[in-house]
Amino acid sequence: MLLFAYYLLKVIICSAVLFGYYWFFLRNKIFHGYNRFYLLATIFLSLILPLLKFNIWHKTGEAKAGMIQMLQVVNSSDEFMDEIIVKSHYRHITNEQAACWFFIAVSLVFAVIFIRTIIKIYTLKKNNPKQYFNNIGIINTQDRSTPFSFLKNIFWNSEIDIKSKNGERILKHELVHVLEKHSHDKLFINIVIIFFWCNPIFWLLRKELNLVHEFLADKKAVEDGDTAAFAAMILQTTYPGHRFELTNNFFYSPIKRRLTMLTKNNQNKVSYISRLLVLPLAVFVFAAFSLKAKTIIASLPKDKTITVVIDAGHGGMDNGGMADDGTTEKDITLALIKKIKELNRDENLKILFTRETDMYQSPKEKAELTKQLGADLFISVHVDNEQKNANPQGTGFAVWVARNDFKNNEPSKLLASALIASFKNNYAIPVANTPMQRQQGIWVLQAAECPAALIEAGYISNKKDLSYLKSEAGQTQFAKNVLAAIMDYVNNKEIFKTIKTAITDTIPEKGNAVVGNVKIDINETRLRNTNILMIINGKEYLKSDLKNKIIKVTGRSKIYQKNNPEMLAKYGAKAADGVIIMENAIIENAIESKIGNNLSLEMDSLKIIDDSQNKISNAPLSSSPIPLYLVNGRIMKQGNINSISPDRIESINVLKEGQTIAIYGDKGKNGVVEIISKKDTIPREDKVFSKVEEEAQFPGGNGAWREYLQKNLDAGMPVNEGWKPGTYTIITQFIVDKEGNISDISTKDFPGSKTAQMCVDLIKKGPKWLPAKQNNNIVKAYRKQPITFVIAEN
Repeated sequence: MLLFAYYLLKVIICSAVLFGYYWFFLRNKIFHGYNRFYLLATIFLSLILPLLKFNIWHKTGEAKAGMIQMLQVVNSSDEFMDEIIVKSHYRHITNEQAACWFFIAVSLVFAVIFIRTIIKIYTLKKNNPKQYFNNIGIINTQDRSTPFSFLKNIFWNSEIDIKSKNGERILKHELVHVLEKHSHDKLFINIVIIFFWCNPIFWLLRKELNLVHEFLADKKAVEDGDTAAFAAMILQTTYPGHRFELTNNFFYSPIKRRLTMLTKNNQNKVSYISRLLVLPLAVFVFAAFSLKAKTIIASLPKDKTITVVIDAGHGGMDNGGMADDGTTEKDITLALIKKIKELNRDENLKILFTRETDMYQSPKEKAELTKQLGADLFISVHVDNEQKNANPQGTGFAVWVARNDFKNNEPSKLLASALIASFKNNYAIPVANTPMQRQQGIWVLQAAECPAALIEAGYISNKKDLSYLKSEAGQTQFAKNVLAAIMDYVNNKEIFKTIKTAITDTIPEKGNAVVGNVKIDINETRLRNTNILMIINGKEYLKSDLKNKIIKVTGRSKIYQKNNPEMLAKYGAKAADGVIIMENAIIENAIESKIGNNLSLEMDSLKIIDDSQNKISNAPLSSSPIPLYLVNGRIMKQGNINSISPDRIESINVLKEGQTIAIYGDKGKNGVVEIISKKDTIPREDKVFSKVEEEAQFPGGNGAWREYLQKNLDAGMPVNEGWKPGTYTIITQFIVDKEGNISDISTKDFPGSKTAQMCVDLIKKGPKWLPAKQNNNIVKAYRKQPITFVIAEN
């Protein structure tokens, strides 16, 4: 309905411009044949031009391929359970639906009137005597609406003597209507009005077209006759009958304009000037409604082809979020992705969609379709929605990626970083500085076998965000930013892949890495055809300058791709193979027997390798023998060490080989790390863990828990409370104690609502759980359960 309303507005504007020219330059002029053509063309062009789009593309120049900085992922420290989605239907008729039904109802009324008129005309033809002359029917009738003509029929009033002077003039007049096919014009304009009755210009066009028909017929009727006598006949004749809108009635008013046209002289000079003025008007209207100036997005390299699957969030029965004015998330996301397709002119960039119409797909279906389409990248477009309250303040653009334990996480972070960098300085809505993650996961991102990101383009609950997302300028900028981010990702991913491979694959077997750091070997085989320029603490180095050196980097490193325009302008040809800028670095001599002639870098693992994890990294990330870890005298696996917060450590004691075997036997042959933690301020038996090794489980596992909730939750509760269509998430938190009892059930979402209380009560009434475990000990632990209610329109 919104798309049709926008189209209708453009039809009204276009018809008003064209009719305005007619009113000031053509109306009441004697070139009636030209005027008839112009009025019909006005109707046709008003309907067609708003549908046409001829894009004039222009390049902005070579795109600046900038460095993409891998950004820290913000994690929630709480452990969430899988989201439960409950769907219901909202039966309230929205303003948009009401307007749609009203429009259809009025159109149906006009359609009924149109059909009723056709039936009456054919009833007159059927029930009265008729004669045919040259395929033109003369129907004699005493109907009060006659005489008139319709298609190839003249409906004659038997009270008028057809052989009299006036009768002959009237007959000649009606013959002109038949031969000139004026009835076809009337059928066309009346059918148009059925569907576009709310356009006032079309009503004026119908009136003027009817008059032009009369002018043409009057002029033909007096070509060889007495103009004064014909005018007198029109003036003296009065007929009380009514008129069919589809017919050409002889006694058509206003009489004054008909008499004026009969007596008006032709002024050729003025006539030609008036008609020629239509040419610049036609160019203006065509350009205004059909030509669109667009910017060509910078292209990918010719040797690279990439398939990007883009998902418009929600759809069909799932509206997603909904604004106060009835705008739905599913419509905004669909408009945004269509704009991406419209702006893409790169033959090497193949844009595919999970949906291009208003249809529902489950997350699983979207994930399967993405695989079938062979996606190299996956981007899901959504709009955020702040929970309903008196004064919603939420605003902003954000990008989400899958959790760290999914294999596509690392390249997805790079894609998310590219999106953030692209939107940061070219978007009217605030942009979150870092990618985001959800502990409960996002199915379409986790199931993707390629780099995947979910975009929250803004807040549908924020009027400024919503206005921008609905505007042509906002949608265009969104699409341009997405396309630019894809280009930057493709152009930058290879150098990141090289560095990543160097980090993970080329560390020497015998540990030269310093504890807390990771050594990167960039060897001659991997980069044999390159000589990357390195800017270390502001000074320039080539790879050849740094043989037999180790570079320890504790600051940020910026990586620029080959032939980066910015770097070439700054450093010249030396930057052709790429640039790495390093801060807070120390250059040391390598041990030649172990490093050889390779260039080695040592970088802080927290900032380069594992930027998303908030953990202590005291072990070298190499294939060196793993020492024995003891926490408060208890043996711990290396992976579990990462769960210990540095704030809880009292002291660390490292024992080298030789000292340890006598104390710990063979287990300590690779060395021992003894960690003593601070004493807990809370007694151990009363401590409640927010994150544990083994989470508390519902009897039967997650499947049984999901089934229990879906079976017992009342999906209609939020509808009965009067909640509008949209998506509402309620997060309940509770504690599972050592015996499996549930306590302290609470939720901060929708306080005081029956729906929130229903969620709390249902968890409270459930059976005992299997308690959580930490270090093989049964402990108390928190659990959080998101329950999402989706209220869809009927």
